[in-house]
Amino acid sequence: MTQIGHIIIGLIVVAAAVYLFVFVSQRLTARKVAKLMVRRQELKDIPMRDRLVNGRKMSLTGKSLKQFQNLEAIYSQLEAKGFDNVEEQANKVLFESQGINFVKANQAFKQLKQDIDLLAKDIDTVMQGLNDLEQLDHAHKTAVTELEEKYKALRKVLLAQSFSFGNALDKLEEVLGSLEDDFAEFARLTEVGDHASAADIYETLAMETNQLEERIAQIPDLYTEIDEKIPAQQQELQATYDQMTTAGFRFVEDFVPTALADIEKQRQFTLDLLQELTLKKVNDQLSAMHKQIDYIYDTFEKEYQASVDVQEKVDELREYLTHTQKQNHDLIIELDRLTQDYILNKDENGTVKNWEMMLFSVEKHLDEIQLGITNHAVVFTTLGTSLLEDHARLGMVEKEQMAMWQSLQDLPGIVKASQNKVELFVEGVRAIQRQVERQGLPGIPERYLVFFNQVTDMLSKLEQQLHAARVDVDDMQRQVSIVGSDLDNLQSETNQMIEAAALTGRLVRKANQLRQYPEVMTAVQQAQQLYNEAYNYEQAVNVLGVAIDRIEPNTTATLQQQYQQEMANADQQFQL
Repeated sequence: MTQIGHIIIGLIVVAAAVYLFVFVSQRLTARKVAKLMVRRQELKDIPMRDRLVNGRKMSLTGKSLKQFQNLEAIYSQLEAKGFDNVEEQANKVLFESQGINFVKANQAFKQLKQDIDLLAKDIDTVMQGLNDLEQLDHAHKTAVTELEEKYKALRKVLLAQSFSFGNALDKLEEVLGSLEDDFAEFARLTEVGDHASAADIYETLAMETNQLEERIAQIPDLYTEIDEKIPAQQQELQATYDQMTTAGFRFVEDFVPTALADIEKQRQFTLDLLQELTLKKVNDQLSAMHKQIDYIYDTFEKEYQASVDVQEKVDELREYLTHTQKQNHDLIIELDRLTQDYILNKDENGTVKNWEMMLFSVEKHLDEIQLGITNHAVVFTTLGTSLLEDHARLGMVEKEQMAMWQSLQDLPGIVKASQNKVELFVEGVRAIQRQVERQGLPGIPERYLVFFNQVTDMLSKLEQQLHAARVDVDDMQRQVSIVGSDLDNLQSETNQMIEAAALTGRLVRKANQLRQYPEVMTAVQQAQQLYNEAYNYEQAVNVLGVAIDRIEPNTTATLQQQYQQEMANADQQFQL
């Protein structure tokens, strides 16, 4: 096949493809247009003209009529041109789709779709507008009936129950009359079909009608509260106050008459607020008055209860006071008896006199309270704190009295215990003396003898103190403590002296085993002089110990440990 043949075949194929594309495009466009035209017909078939005809029967006027006319104008425009324009645009789309200018055909189709959407929107606007007008017409006619019945019922309540509204009646009737005037205008506008203007009135009218209903429902109870209940409480409070003051009760700054007068002023002011129908302020005032009234009732109750409590407390404190006064008297007698045998150094008599003055102060306070009760000159609720203070003072005095009484009763036992200790001290000194004598020492160190004599002298004085006509117990206890401590020290020094003397003998024997060392023999001579002439046994141990330990280290410590172990074993055997 020649090259020309191939070209011809190619052109035929392209032409066929183009034809096929154009054919398919035309068929698709035709289908889309058909669907839109079905939508157009559905919109046209809506019986909107019939609804408009029925709308004219609502006898609309004013703003409502203008709204209706606007809706009718919109639909008339659709009837006149809208539906036809859509049909013309559909034909234009079909025509354009026959050619090959696909862009122009597509633009024509988009315009057709927009026209259909706008047509549907306008019809929906008309339909919704008619619905609103029909609903508003029905709602307003229903409202006219309901409001008319409501106002009749409210008027009937005001007439039948006029006394229950008190001074608020005139204002309620005024408000009701104003609402009835507005209602008449609302009913007229509804009748003539000017629902838009009627709606403006109805919104305010409905709200104010609800407010009036609420006020008519609330005011009778409020008026009863202000005109009957509170005055009854005022009378009861006044009567209670008169009875209590006659019975002798008194109140802080006598505030009750002023408070009752203030409540009456508030009550009159609240009536004025009620007359103006300001119910929130009325409720606030009532709440304030109830708080004041409750406070006065609470004051009466507290004062009465306090009168009972105070009298019981005063009687209780009288008994307590008598008890502590008797204990104080017993202490005076006991102190007088004991001072014949003992010297007391803690100013016990002065303390008892101070208690006596405190008890007298409490007694005086109780007398003043009782006098005030008798003369009707006390506020019972103000006495609680001072009576508690009296009770605390009596408790403190009683506690200290008991402590002193016990300490006084302990005196004979303390003296007896001290006597027993002194007897043990005497025996201890004798035992120390025998212990020293058994050692057979050449002599006693001067320092030790001085200390021994000091201890025995103090012990002798302590014995004399214990057998005196009057014993100074505090000084005696101090002396017993001092002598006991000194005796312990004396025993310790005695043990050290005896141990040093015994250790010196053992060191001398050890030194004899070391005669070959001149320094040891020299130390022996020095130690013997210290032992036999100076009686300085500890120094003798030091001189010998140093010399021997240089030759045989730790000899002194070893001998000392052996001695101490022997003494410990001997003590253990003695205890067994």
